[in-house]
Amino acid sequence: MGKCSGLKGGGHHRKAIDVADKKRNEKKNRKKEQEAAGKRAIALQEILSGKLGSAHQDCDIYLQVDNSSNATELCRAHFRFEDCSNRRCKFSHEHSIAEALQNVMSGSSNGEDGDDTPTIPALQCLPGIIGGGARKRRQRSRWKQPSSGNKSEVEDGISSLSLHTPSPLENALLEGSLVNTIVAYLESNEDVVNLALSCRYLHDLVLIGGSGTDIEEGCQDVQRRKQQAKEAKLLERNQALLKSKGVGVSLRYVVSYIVKKNSKKNKNRKSDTASNTRKRPMLVYDYENPHVFRAFRESVAGSVDDIEN
Repeated sequence: MGKCSGLKGGGHHRKAIDVADKKRNEKKNRKKEQEAAGKRAIALQEILSGKLGSAHQDCDIYLQVDNSSNATELCRAHFRFEDCSNRRCKFSHEHSIAEALQNVMSGSSNGEDGDDTPTIPALQCLPGIIGGGARKRRQRSRWKQPSSGNKSEVEDGISSLSLHTPSPLENALLEGSLVNTIVAYLESNEDVVNLALSCRYLHDLVLIGGSGTDIEEGCQDVQRRKQQAKEAKLLERNQALLKSKGVGVSLRYVVSYIVKKNSKKNKNRKSDTASNTRKRPMLVYDYENPHVFRAFRESVAGSVDDIEN
């Protein structure tokens, strides 16, 4: 007689039990992840719909990238704390929520990040108006300077500029107010760009805002047009995310911006009002710490109650 394995059906029965347990656990994990994704979608809907305040609709959203894209993983130390000491770190340092993580609402420390993994899956950042402006580098002028490789060409260029005498129209445009009036009457943004590219003087006044400016913002009407375009783009992004059925699966972090006054005065600045009231990033949703969003939502509800009372 054959040896008894001690189990009904022998080894095949044990293998069948293990396979059944594995499938049961996978089904349980999928159900748990679906519930978590539903909660993330609800949280994002509350933020983007303005239920927690219209100011928070202008936020930066981080979505996890599909593994099939072969994107580089993020360095956890840099992303969360900007504290990567490895000079040869092979992981991406493209994004960081370190400053936003320092400005979370009180009560968010429960269940703080304790993950020991050195990386975070690759993320895609969908910046808002404020976050996008902070990431945008200063654009260079379209007008090319003479090449420094030929000294004679440089000297000829300088002499030709010095001999140029502005026309009465150019002198009037240089005053600035007339330029803004002209731009305000133009309906199409394309017409504004064509006007700016017609000559160097208009380019500086319309698109940059005058000579000697540190930030290229343009004249007042151009600034208004830029702001309208940014708001329209933000609204389009938010509506697309609200309509998306799979956004809850990939949502990982949300960074909003708040006005937080700085108690320390900067003596080196003549006027520190702007620096003290600038909007600072605040983490309002953290995939790794559910207490962050809970504390944020409770603080918003508390502030609404204070206003009503």
